[in-house]
Amino acid sequence: LCLFTWYLTSSSIDTGGLRDGLDITSLDISIFSIFCIQILVNILLLVGAVKRIPSHTIPWLCANAVSMMIAMVFIGITILFGTTKLNLNYSEYVTSLTIMGMVTGITLFCWIVVFTFRKNLIMEAQMERFPSGTVYSQCPSSLMPNPPPPLYYEIEGYKECKPPPEDSPPEYEEAVSMLFSEYPNSSEKG
Repeated sequence: LCLFTWYLTSSSIDTGGLRDGLDITSLDISIFSIFCIQILVNILLLVGAVKRIPSHTIPWLCANAVSMMIAMVFIGITILFGTTKLNLNYSEYVTSLTIMGMVTGITLFCWIVVFTFRKNLIMEAQMERFPSGTVYSQCPSSLMPNPPPPLYYEIEGYKECKPPPEDSPPEYEEAVSMLFSEYPNSSEKG
Protein backbone atom coordinates (compact mmCIF):
# COMPACT_ATOMS: atom_id res chain seq x y z
CA LEU A 1 0.00 0.00 0.00
CA CYS A 2 2.87 2.35 0.83
CA LEU A 3 4.62 1.67 -2.49
CA PHE A 4 1.45 2.28 -4.46
CA THR A 5 0.82 5.52 -2.58
CA TRP A 6 4.44 6.55 -3.18
CA TYR A 7 4.01 5.82 -6.89
CA LEU A 8 0.90 7.97 -7.12
CA THR A 9 2.30 10.89 -5.11
CA SER A 10 5.95 10.89 -6.15
CA SER A 11 7.14 13.88 -8.13
CA SER A 12 10.44 12.28 -9.12
CA ILE A 13 8.81 9.94 -11.66
CA ASP A 14 8.22 11.70 -15.00
CA THR A 15 5.74 9.43 -16.72
CA GLY A 16 2.67 11.63 -16.64
CA GLY A 17 -0.61 9.94 -15.89
CA LEU A 18 -2.69 10.34 -12.76
CA ARG A 19 0.02 12.18 -10.82
CA ASP A 20 0.06 15.04 -13.28
CA GLY A 21 -3.72 15.15 -13.74
CA LEU A 22 -3.49 13.56 -17.20
CA ASP A 23 -5.15 10.47 -18.60
CA ILE A 24 -4.39 7.05 -17.18
CA THR A 25 -1.29 5.50 -18.74
CA SER A 26 -0.46 1.84 -19.22
CA LEU A 27 2.14 2.13 -16.45
CA ASP A 28 -0.58 3.29 -14.03
CA ILE A 29 -2.76 0.33 -14.98
CA SER A 30 0.13 -2.12 -14.66
CA ILE A 31 1.17 -0.85 -11.23
CA PHE A 32 -2.43 -0.88 -10.01
CA SER A 33 -3.08 -4.42 -11.29
CA ILE A 34 0.13 -5.74 -9.72
CA PHE A 35 -0.83 -4.02 -6.47
CA CYS A 36 -4.33 -5.57 -6.52
CA ILE A 37 -3.01 -9.06 -7.33
CA GLN A 38 -0.48 -8.90 -4.50
CA ILE A 39 -3.15 -7.78 -2.04
CA LEU A 40 -5.47 -10.62 -3.13
CA VAL A 41 -2.84 -13.35 -2.92
CA ASN A 42 -1.64 -12.05 0.47
CA ILE A 43 -5.21 -12.21 1.81
CA LEU A 44 -5.60 -15.68 0.32
CA LEU A 45 -2.35 -16.76 2.00
CA LEU A 46 -3.62 -15.51 5.37
CA VAL A 47 -6.91 -17.36 4.93
CA GLY A 48 -5.06 -20.53 3.89
CA ALA A 49 -2.73 -20.29 6.89
CA VAL A 50 -5.50 -19.67 9.40
CA LYS A 51 -7.83 -22.36 8.02
CA ARG A 52 -4.90 -24.68 7.19
CA ILE A 53 -5.83 -25.12 3.53
CA PRO A 54 -2.68 -25.88 1.49
CA SER A 55 -4.21 -25.07 -1.90
CA HIS A 56 -4.73 -21.44 -0.83
CA THR A 57 -0.96 -20.92 -0.70
CA ILE A 58 -0.38 -21.75 -4.38
CA PRO A 59 -1.43 -18.32 -5.77
CA TRP A 60 0.94 -16.57 -3.35
CA LEU A 61 3.79 -18.89 -4.31
CA CYS A 62 3.17 -18.32 -8.03
CA ALA A 63 2.80 -14.54 -7.78
CA ASN A 64 5.95 -14.16 -5.71
CA ALA A 65 7.93 -16.52 -7.94
CA VAL A 66 7.03 -14.31 -10.89
CA SER A 67 7.96 -11.15 -8.96
CA MET A 68 11.30 -12.69 -7.95
CA MET A 69 12.05 -13.57 -11.57
CA ILE A 70 11.20 -10.04 -12.69
CA ALA A 71 13.38 -8.61 -9.92
CA MET A 72 16.29 -10.84 -10.96
CA VAL A 73 15.91 -9.70 -14.57
CA PHE A 74 15.95 -6.09 -13.35
CA ILE A 75 19.08 -6.83 -11.28
CA GLY A 76 20.76 -8.32 -14.36
CA ILE A 77 19.80 -5.34 -16.52
CA THR A 78 21.02 -2.94 -13.85
CA ILE A 79 24.34 -4.78 -13.53
CA LEU A 80 24.88 -4.84 -17.29
CA PHE A 81 23.65 -1.37 -18.24
CA GLY A 82 23.59 0.51 -14.91
CA THR A 83 25.79 3.53 -15.23
CA THR A 84 25.91 3.84 -19.01
CA LYS A 85 22.58 3.13 -20.67
CA LEU A 86 20.30 3.68 -17.67
CA ASN A 87 21.98 7.01 -16.88
CA LEU A 88 22.52 6.16 -13.22
CA ASN A 89 25.28 7.71 -11.18
CA TYR A 90 27.29 5.46 -8.87
CA SER A 91 25.20 6.03 -5.73
CA GLU A 92 21.93 5.38 -7.59
CA TYR A 93 23.47 2.26 -9.12
CA VAL A 94 24.58 0.85 -5.77
CA THR A 95 21.34 1.84 -4.03
CA SER A 96 19.12 0.27 -6.68
CA LEU A 97 21.15 -2.96 -6.67
CA THR A 98 21.10 -3.09 -2.88
CA ILE A 99 17.36 -2.53 -2.63
CA MET A 100 16.51 -5.00 -5.40
CA GLY A 101 18.87 -7.61 -3.91
CA MET A 102 17.43 -7.23 -0.43
CA VAL A 103 13.84 -7.38 -1.67
CA THR A 104 14.61 -10.48 -3.76
CA GLY A 105 16.42 -12.17 -0.87
CA ILE A 106 13.64 -11.47 1.62
CA THR A 107 11.02 -12.63 -0.87
CA LEU A 108 12.99 -15.81 -1.55
CA PHE A 109 13.23 -16.54 2.18
CA CYS A 110 9.48 -15.97 2.61
CA TRP A 111 8.77 -18.14 -0.44
CA ILE A 112 10.79 -21.02 1.04
CA VAL A 113 8.96 -20.66 4.37
CA VAL A 114 5.52 -20.70 2.71
CA PHE A 115 6.50 -23.64 0.50
CA THR A 116 7.66 -25.62 3.55
CA PHE A 117 4.46 -24.67 5.39
CA ARG A 118 2.39 -25.93 2.45
CA LYS A 119 4.34 -29.20 2.33
CA ASN A 120 3.82 -29.72 6.07
CA LEU A 121 0.09 -29.02 5.73
CA ILE A 122 -0.17 -31.64 3.00
CA MET A 123 1.71 -34.20 5.11
CA GLU A 124 -0.50 -33.48 8.14
CA ALA A 125 -3.62 -33.88 6.01
CA GLN A 126 -2.39 -37.27 4.77
CA MET A 127 -1.66 -38.40 8.32
CA GLU A 128 -5.14 -37.34 9.45
CA ARG A 129 -6.75 -39.22 6.56
CA PHE A 130 -4.82 -42.42 7.22
CA PRO A 131 -4.06 -42.49 10.97
CA SER A 132 -3.32 -46.23 11.21
CA GLY A 133 -0.27 -46.11 8.98
CA THR A 134 -1.94 -47.17 5.74
CA VAL A 135 -0.17 -44.29 4.01
CA TYR A 136 3.03 -46.28 4.28
CA SER A 137 1.47 -49.31 2.60
CA GLN A 138 0.12 -47.26 -0.30
CA CYS A 139 3.37 -45.60 -1.32
CA PRO A 140 6.31 -47.35 0.35
CA SER A 141 8.83 -46.18 -2.20
CA SER A 142 8.44 -42.54 -1.21
CA LEU A 143 8.80 -43.14 2.53
CA MET A 144 11.24 -46.06 2.80
CA PRO A 145 14.75 -46.10 1.32
CA ASN A 146 15.68 -48.49 -1.45
CA PRO A 147 17.03 -51.86 -0.30
CA PRO A 148 20.76 -52.48 -0.70
CA PRO A 149 21.91 -54.44 -3.74
CA PRO A 150 22.18 -58.23 -3.36
CA LEU A 151 25.45 -59.79 -2.27
CA TYR A 152 27.63 -61.43 -4.89
CA TYR A 153 27.24 -64.92 -3.53
CA GLU A 154 23.44 -64.53 -3.65
CA ILE A 155 23.44 -63.93 -7.37
CA GLU A 156 22.94 -67.18 -9.32
CA GLY A 157 25.96 -66.85 -11.57
CA TYR A 158 28.38 -66.59 -8.64
CA LYS A 159 27.09 -69.55 -6.61
CA GLU A 160 29.08 -72.04 -8.66
CA CYS A 161 32.26 -69.95 -8.88
CA LYS A 162 33.71 -70.76 -5.48
CA PRO A 163 37.48 -70.89 -5.18
CA PRO A 164 38.93 -74.41 -4.88
CA PRO A 165 39.77 -75.52 -1.36
CA GLU A 166 43.42 -75.13 -0.45
CA ASP A 167 45.60 -77.27 1.75
CA SER A 168 46.45 -75.81 5.08
CA PRO A 169 50.06 -74.64 5.47
CA PRO A 170 52.53 -77.18 6.91
CA GLU A 171 53.60 -77.16 10.52
CA TYR A 172 56.93 -75.59 11.47
CA GLU A 173 58.89 -78.84 11.74
CA GLU A 174 57.62 -80.02 8.35
CA ALA A 175 58.55 -76.73 6.73
CA VAL A 176 62.07 -76.85 8.15
CA SER A 177 62.55 -80.45 7.05
CA MET A 178 61.29 -79.53 3.57
CA LEU A 179 63.90 -76.77 3.43
CA PHE A 180 66.68 -79.14 4.42
CA SER A 181 65.53 -81.68 1.86
CA GLU A 182 65.47 -79.11 -0.99
CA TYR A 183 68.79 -77.47 -0.11
CA PRO A 184 71.03 -80.05 1.53
CA ASN A 185 74.21 -77.97 1.01
CA SER A 186 72.91 -74.99 3.00
CA SER A 187 72.81 -76.99 6.27
CA GLU A 188 76.47 -77.87 5.98
CA LYS A 189 77.53 -74.23 5.49
CA GLY A 190 75.46 -72.77 8.29
